[in-house]
Amino acid sequence: MPLKRMHVLVVDDDPADFAIVEALLGQASRSAFTLSHIDSFESALECLQERRYDVFLVDYFLGSETALPLLEEALHQKISQPIIVLTGADGDTLDDVVIENGAADFLPKSELTSELLERTIRHAVEHKKVQLKLERLAKQDALTGLGNRLLFEELLEKSLARAKRKEGKLAVLFLDLDRFKEINDTLGHPTGDLLLLMVADRLRTLVRDSDVVARIGGDEFTILLDELQDYQDAVIVAEKIIESLSQPSAIRGNELIISASVGIAVYPDNGDSPIELMQKADIALYEAKRRGASRTQFFTARLQTELERNLDVERGLRQGLDRDEFQIQLQPKWELASRRIIGFEALLRWRREEGEPCMPDRFIPIAEKTGLILPLGDWVIDEACRVLAHWQERGLDGYSIAVNVSPVQLHHRGFKEQLAQSIKRHGVNPRSLELELTEETLIDITQEEGRVLTDLQAIKELGVMVSIDDFGTGYSSLRYLKHFPADNLKIDRSFVSGEKAGLSEPAIARAIVTLSESLGLAVVAEGIETEEQLEQLRQFGCKQGQGYFIAAPMSVEEALQFALRHNTALEETGE
Repeated sequence: MPLKRMHVLVVDDDPADFAIVEALLGQASRSAFTLSHIDSFESALECLQERRYDVFLVDYFLGSETALPLLEEALHQKISQPIIVLTGADGDTLDDVVIENGAADFLPKSELTSELLERTIRHAVEHKKVQLKLERLAKQDALTGLGNRLLFEELLEKSLARAKRKEGKLAVLFLDLDRFKEINDTLGHPTGDLLLLMVADRLRTLVRDSDVVARIGGDEFTILLDELQDYQDAVIVAEKIIESLSQPSAIRGNELIISASVGIAVYPDNGDSPIELMQKADIALYEAKRRGASRTQFFTARLQTELERNLDVERGLRQGLDRDEFQIQLQPKWELASRRIIGFEALLRWRREEGEPCMPDRFIPIAEKTGLILPLGDWVIDEACRVLAHWQERGLDGYSIAVNVSPVQLHHRGFKEQLAQSIKRHGVNPRSLELELTEETLIDITQEEGRVLTDLQAIKELGVMVSIDDFGTGYSSLRYLKHFPADNLKIDRSFVSGEKAGLSEPAIARAIVTLSESLGLAVVAEGIETEEQLEQLRQFGCKQGQGYFIAAPMSVEEALQFALRHNTALEETGE
């Protein structure tokens, strides 16, 4: 049986000492050794990340320098090869010093024998393997056996150090399965877990041994492509991954067809630290998913600008609440037949102290991602209750105000209590407050999230109305919709207004009205801009609506005067 061969790098400035080590290892009986020799710590530092070496034999003194800085750098770089320190100097505590600084062992040159040197090297290598194995188990994804985020960041840091020395290139890929949650919700978590195992196996086969694949959570995977010759190679790998994952997979009797999106960040163009590259690959992934399924996206200068703008918006949001920069505008809702006002929808507006007004579609996603939507959403609900209380004092107690609620708010454990406190603090009739949840929120509340459904039911029992907003733009289950605690359903404006005077999607609008009636839900059409649209909706049986044809959003004070005039007009006509 051939002897196991190990590659040893000897760091020693005395050629005679190297010759002794070479002769001793040449006599080894249980292992074969290949030796390389360098004579300075500077050269040794450059070799720390060289994978071809199995072990380093380092003389403690080289001229006026010691091996301690080399040991410290090896610890910092988390090198996977052991370092054994040799010395010809006397010192009772020197062995303790080098071991404390990360050396695998310490050998006085005067005691060296072939058997001792061989055994020390073998034990150091085997001990390091066991140590690395234990560390990997702590940094391993339990389901797939891949590394987790901690291991990925550690290996990425090592690869970056190597790339910086060699002026090389590498890429970080963020991968996310498209619509994986639907598979989990529909077919169950065991099927979802088997699908993740299949994805992990396919990813392993698509990359080189020198590359790294990790699962960092849920259906998110990261891939490190090391020592790239060209950035285009990263695109080639990403496209191979997307193509491979799109192949049908038979799992637990179901043929599943999935797709994936990939974001790419590269060194040195996009950053020089693990956190920076991973953050930018994640941003690129978000952009890829925004453009549709099965997409690949590099981090670009445009995305860098977007990142800087997002950071500016985030900083502004944190200051905006303290500076009272937010306000609500109110858009009336009407009965289409009588043109009688029945309520208002609160629309959040942000006029920054420094700069132009910022529209909701710009700052709401950032507020949701950072968690700032929680204090912001609480403020909107409290402001709506304050307005309702003021109106009640003015004798306007027949109108409701609808407030849009983010999925992040709804999943927050304190939401129900915070809502109840605002209603109680301002002394408003709970039926004058309405919560609008997007259809996306409805999809996001699965059967397993019983707490959220229980909270919604409790909110309805308080008397607060619940509406499903933007209906028709998502993929909610009609069966589930039947059991959802809602009062109203709003037709999304994309089915109402468009380039023509009539309805943009009359067949869909009619179907939603029919569906709402069959489920016992009131239906509200958004985005009415013409008389023709209003009349068509009336003919379909839609009873309520809002939009610029009826009234544009207005300030709270304008809405109060508008409602007072409307009340006076009704009194004069006897309605």
